[in-house]
Amino acid sequence: MRQHLPRVLVTVGVIVIAALIASLILLASGVAPVDALSAFWEGTFGNGTNAGTTLTQAVPLLLVALGWIVATRAGRLHVGYPGQVIAGGAMATAIGLNCGGLPGALAVPVTALAGIAGGVLWAGLTAWLWASRGVLEIISSLLLNLVAIQVAAWLVRGPLQGTASQEPQTANFPPSTIWPSVPAIPGQTLSFDVVLLPICAVIVVLLLLRTVFGFGLRASGGNEEAARWLGIDPKRGGVVAILISGGFAGLAGAALLFAGTAPWMSDGFEAGVGFNGIAVALLAGNSPVFAILTAVVFSALNVGGTALQATLDVPSSLAEVLQGAVIVLVLLAAVLARRRREQAPAPRPAAAAKSLALVGTEEV
Repeated sequence: MRQHLPRVLVTVGVIVIAALIASLILLASGVAPVDALSAFWEGTFGNGTNAGTTLTQAVPLLLVALGWIVATRAGRLHVGYPGQVIAGGAMATAIGLNCGGLPGALAVPVTALAGIAGGVLWAGLTAWLWASRGVLEIISSLLLNLVAIQVAAWLVRGPLQGTASQEPQTANFPPSTIWPSVPAIPGQTLSFDVVLLPICAVIVVLLLLRTVFGFGLRASGGNEEAARWLGIDPKRGGVVAILISGGFAGLAGAALLFAGTAPWMSDGFEAGVGFNGIAVALLAGNSPVFAILTAVVFSALNVGGTALQATLDVPSSLAEVLQGAVIVLVLLAAVLARRRREQAPAPRPAAAAKSLALVGTEEV
């Protein structure tokens, strides 16, 4: 538990400071923080319908966060998640629109796999540019986000546009492709994809801590030269890590569409999930388990912001301001932590060797 204490303190501290910032903004807007807190809770977890919405919207955030965690453990920093979310959603849409004749038991997995494939293919462009041409992945992935946005806009106004609609959106998805919801929740706002929250987090933990491949990823991310001495190819591991992260983001894109409230794809469906998922991972200290909690927190900010606007006429941009504040605070905490590490005395050779030997046993 001791190794988790700094991570918990940082997370709690960020949430407390963000709450204070929200209180000041609310007071400046003439709204009592107590009233806002009550409306926020009612709009996020006050009843089954709202709680279902909050948990369902947390799923794509967690999936993107897990992709970021896998990539960064291999030392690969890319920001192509928005583009990969869009690519996954577009691929799932293209396949799903042609799956109307399949039963739900087949159509739902097909759309999920299509989303994963779309994200992997789009991430593959970043991986290829880095591995074969030496292009920094953070630059290529950022530019590919812009390309994905334009491709999505073209698709919903061209090949995938619904013939019965003049709006830039596709036709409605076939009913069999819609991911099922929990019938006991009023309004059926809780999709069964919520099971991905614990399952995917556990998969990532096991991948990183209990497999030879995961050891290779973490060794490459920690020290590439030492990894080569161990017979590990950092470039190969980095490529695979980028592809895995794209798969998670692509699945998030499929979840946004086929477990969402609107049964069609529009060009703005990504709605900032890609970058917010990175913030979720950073707030969790790149821990897959803690990311479940932080994903729910970010989802609650989105859902609660809408509730505050509806009940107290608070600007919906308050949620975006708080998310931005959280990101800035997390980055500030990371900078301070790095400075402390740089100022710490260099470890002795024996201690460094022992640290490298313990790479395979560290906790996530």
